[in-house]
Amino acid sequence: MDAQGADDTVWLGKVAGSGWVVLNRDAKIMERPQELAAYRAAKVHMFYLPGEATRDHLKFLVETHLRDIISYATSRAPEVWRITNHGVHRFVDQPLKSRKKRR
Repeated sequence: MDAQGADDTVWLGKVAGSGWVVLNRDAKIMERPQELAAYRAAKVHMFYLPGEATRDHLKFLVETHLRDIISYATSRAPEVWRITNHGVHRFVDQPLKSRKKRR
């Protein structure tokens, strides 16, 4: 499936219910609540990789944490996870900070 450049709601609709695991580097997903909601609505496991990581670092992260990725993707309800050097962690929504004017 060619999803590069496709709107998230389009390709997520195609993979919803497939049992697929999504590996994603879209650095903006954590900043766009509507995109994060689209992933959750599709009920797919999404594992977020650092967008700035090199190919070798991405390979290292997936190889190092593959056991956890498989475990989370097969034993829990679909969720959004972060893969870091320190492990696989459930993504927890952070409330947007209110911007106050500084005087």
